[in-house]
Amino acid sequence: MDRQLRQLENAMAQAMLFEIIISSIVITLLFMALYYAIRAGIRDGIRDAQQGQRAGREPARERAATTAHLPDFRAD
Repeated sequence: MDRQLRQLENAMAQAMLFEIIISSIVITLLFMALYYAIRAGIRDGIRDAQQGQRAGREPARERAATTAHLPDFRAD
């Protein structure tokens, strides 16, 4: 009985070790894919800005604020 219990413990330990190794590999691959996706996005954004492709679009903070479409809210 003691021998069977020891074999069961060894099998469970091997299964846990295998699961930890596989999980570590999967997490590493996912983070690598995330890193390369973010890196490519940043690189493309920098290239767009340098090539002037975004020059035609004016940022919202630099647009002239027009209030012609708003109703009169004055408190007399």
